[in-house]
Amino acid sequence: MAWMLRLVKIGGEGEGPCTDIMEIRRPDDLVDIANLGLTLAEAKLLLAGVQREIVAAQARDHAVRRPSCARCGDVCRVKDYRDHAVSTLFGQVTLRLPRFRCAACGGIEAGVGWPSQCRSTPELDRLQAHLCALMTYRTAADVLGQMFPVDAGTHHETLRRHTLKVGEALGECAAVRPETPASAIMVTLDSTFIRSCENGERHLEVRVGNVETQSGGRQVFGAVAKAGTDIEALIRRNLDAVGRTGDTALTAFTDGCPGLRRILADAGVTTPPMLDWFHVAMRLQHLKQIAGALPTDAGALPTDDPARGAARAVIVEEVERLHWRIWNGKAKDAQVGIDRIRAVMHHFRGEPDRRRSNRGRSDSETHFRFGCYWTPVPTGASGSLGCSRPGRLKNDE
Repeated sequence: MAWMLRLVKIGGEGEGPCTDIMEIRRPDDLVDIANLGLTLAEAKLLLAGVQREIVAAQARDHAVRRPSCARCGDVCRVKDYRDHAVSTLFGQVTLRLPRFRCAACGGIEAGVGWPSQCRSTPELDRLQAHLCALMTYRTAADVLGQMFPVDAGTHHETLRRHTLKVGEALGECAAVRPETPASAIMVTLDSTFIRSCENGERHLEVRVGNVETQSGGRQVFGAVAKAGTDIEALIRRNLDAVGRTGDTALTAFTDGCPGLRRILADAGVTTPPMLDWFHVAMRLQHLKQIAGALPTDAGALPTDDPARGAARAVIVEEVERLHWRIWNGKAKDAQVGIDRIRAVMHHFRGEPDRRRSNRGRSDSETHFRFGCYWTPVPTGASGSLGCSRPGRLKNDE
């Protein structure tokens, strides 16, 4: 069974010339499911063939036109023709474009609105930048080569240069405000370290985050520390892009790093940030380790104190419950558990720290101080659970 795919041009006068694109041959039966429909290779050949014919027809129609001179307004004549290789999403095409010359003033006109050094279409640039933002450059190049008939610009270094160029252009663009302002916005900010390929620098600190609204609007941002990027201006531009106004309620999530809190404050997020679940779990894990190491003997002799043993059991049990309560949004129950832990902490006041890394310290309660824990509260932007820091308790409280 065979099909001939034919491309027919239709204009104002009806059907015009036609061109045979490709012939497809498939088996008559469906014994093998692999014979069902078109294959990926056939689809790529089909798209590339259609792209070449359409581009060639557009170039012929463009050469017939005569633009007006930008300086004197007279009609220009064809001066010469030049070939331009342009990469598109469906293959690389070669355009034979004319250059025009004004007979009155001698001015040269290109006849196109894009620069002569342009070698790729905006659609291909956007897709390359989008894929490179989601995966590594090598993987993005492999995906483009597998899914589309892109036969130029698929090297990972080429994708890297294109992506960085698109990022620089986006950084200079002003934020486009949506028509509907956002009543509440949730901002998240965190930092991490990645391996650096530059000489003399092993790791780079990267600050990443996003802004979200209740209606589904979302913007993602990121910047390398000490690279000249104004992270505060970047956050403000993303907030404006999702509809921030003077009445918008801002809710911030970050870790306990004072540098990130200062960045948010400089960006206009003045409300105290909340702790997300990941960092809450990290602090709970640390507390569980300390609770399990609390001694039950009252002095130098290894004699168990029933009161201290019961207090330790209460602490271990309540810390274990905090995981479930905070994860499921039980803010009030989590506060009750913290209060129960505080009620029995006096049994361990003045206990010397027995950890090797802190033998210079004399009070283990300073490492097991639940008063400095971030108290869980529900957020206003997403309805999930966050944690705000009320303040530290002193040793004698």
